[in-house]
Amino acid sequence: MKLKRMMFLLSFLTILIGLFTLCTESVHAANSTVFRDGDKLKLTLDDGNGVNRVFKFDLPFTIKPDTPIRLYSNYIEIPPGDFTIDYANSTITIADSRPAPYPGSENHIELPITMKGTVQSVDESTVTPLAEEPKVTQPEVETHIKEIPTPSKPEVAQPVDEPQVIEPQVTQPVVEPKVDPAVDESPEIPLSIPSGENFPGTFTINSSGTSFSVRLKIKNIQPTYTSYVMVKNADAQLIKRIQFDPETTFSYPLSNLNLSTGGYYFYIKMIDQSGNSAASVPQFVPINNNKAQQVEVFIDGKLQQYEQPATSISGSMLVPFRAVFEALGAKVKWDGATKTVTATKGNTTIKLTVGSRDAYINGKLVRLNAAPRLINGKVMVPIRFVSEALGAKVKWNIAAQSVVIFLAPPQVLTTSESEQLMEENDDASESQSNPTILKKISTTFSKSTDIVFVIDVTSSMTGTLDYVRQKVKGFVDSVPAGSQFAVVAFRDINLKADKDLEFLEFTTDKNKLKGNLNMLRPSAGGDLKESGLEAIQLAISKFPKNSNSKTIIFITDAPVHDKNTDLGKARFSVDEINEQLQKNGVIFNAIVPANGPANKQMKKLVDTNKGTLYDIKDAKLNLAK
Repeated sequence: MKLKRMMFLLSFLTILIGLFTLCTESVHAANSTVFRDGDKLKLTLDDGNGVNRVFKFDLPFTIKPDTPIRLYSNYIEIPPGDFTIDYANSTITIADSRPAPYPGSENHIELPITMKGTVQSVDESTVTPLAEEPKVTQPEVETHIKEIPTPSKPEVAQPVDEPQVIEPQVTQPVVEPKVDPAVDESPEIPLSIPSGENFPGTFTINSSGTSFSVRLKIKNIQPTYTSYVMVKNADAQLIKRIQFDPETTFSYPLSNLNLSTGGYYFYIKMIDQSGNSAASVPQFVPINNNKAQQVEVFIDGKLQQYEQPATSISGSMLVPFRAVFEALGAKVKWDGATKTVTATKGNTTIKLTVGSRDAYINGKLVRLNAAPRLINGKVMVPIRFVSEALGAKVKWNIAAQSVVIFLAPPQVLTTSESEQLMEENDDASESQSNPTILKKISTTFSKSTDIVFVIDVTSSMTGTLDYVRQKVKGFVDSVPAGSQFAVVAFRDINLKADKDLEFLEFTTDKNKLKGNLNMLRPSAGGDLKESGLEAIQLAISKFPKNSNSKTIIFITDAPVHDKNTDLGKARFSVDEINEQLQKNGVIFNAIVPANGPANKQMKKLVDTNKGTLYDIKDAKLNLAK
């Protein structure tokens, strides 16, 4: 009986050690992975997709409803007031007041370890009950654990009047650990550059108005940061994006941007590979391609169109009275008998009389430098006086020969959501003697074809993705009727290929194809190599069975993980993908760097599968080096 009690005690101690090991090693739950980090557990959630706000956290044990849980997105903590926790259903919901985690973002929660290494209470169903006999069993928890050390045999005092019993040696069964592929979990250094007025950089237009210069005042610029000058039009739509080297002063001619006469907002933006960004305050820049002929007027960024052009008299710029007052939000009355203009806005009333330098603001006399006058049947008034009287700020831009007026500081967004590049007219801008890459590829098709765009969507691909979006219309119009188009997007966030891939189904509708491409937001991608081979394999598997002709257009600026060289980071090798392409009769085109490992990897696939290799530098939109 004593032996049985001793063996029962030994079994109980073993199970306790097993439970402790459960909480200190990596645990794979249904949809999540748990890691111990000091005195807390870190549980990974699904990656963000820009829409989802509800995340499931599956645990192999139960937690109390009052357990404090902290939520992080890309290693930045989300305030507790911005999410709610449903302990009963193991879900966490981000409030509507906060943007949903953007596509590719890494999300996880952290919770404390209590009660000597256990997490609150453990679900008894995950542990095998003890047998009546002293048989030691391993807890039946689906987990990755190391070999459990055998506990030392407890010393039990024997009564003097009883013979000593020699106890049998109880050997702990050895559990072979399951070895996960090595994963680099070191987070990228977060972007710690402030936005707005404290942004450490300057944007300057030269005195002649022919070029701009950018200078960043940052000591340690991470190599994974990308720097841009962003250009938005008067409607705050992004029309140009110029990449530059942040290590030196960057100068660029305005003429290279081919901007038409109008108002534009320029600002500097830095983005890291996880999609974090910082931006300077947008600066208004008037462009006047007609400055030799006439002065232009901009009110709140918008170019004004006057039947009678602005005219300079005695150092004052005169403009048609009704147009300027109404643009400034004032109500206007004209008294033809006295030739008097009365404008009212709020509590301010202005009166001016043609031919008189006497003006009145709320009855107070003000002397003008130039009197209002009649020119070609239009009553013209001094624009600086009327603008400032109504509370606006007025500046004279010498280089652009323009009057710039703002009633309030411009509010121009610098968020990634506001920066989808506007489309350009392919037919008007594309040279037939030097067609774009997609046009070149389209000429190789003689019959209807099923085509998959396999696109790297990491942050460094921003310019290339813009190119594909803008040029795909001409491509679709050029291929034979009946062709179908699909998209596979890939990156490399956590080295878990299934999470890195996104398939957008086949369609013959070019507008739907463009809509699918517009859904792709470049982000993440701190690792040099990407999950491109998995993406190609997914594309091959998605071709319809009745496809007569199959083509892949593969686009990336980085090499791909190959299982022969990157053990545990890829499920395929270049040779295996090459065999699949040949077996399925897929034509393979690649748009990659002209030199380097990516070129070497893709050249083999292109040469073997009747495709063409193109230089990615010819597929970047609005970039300058």
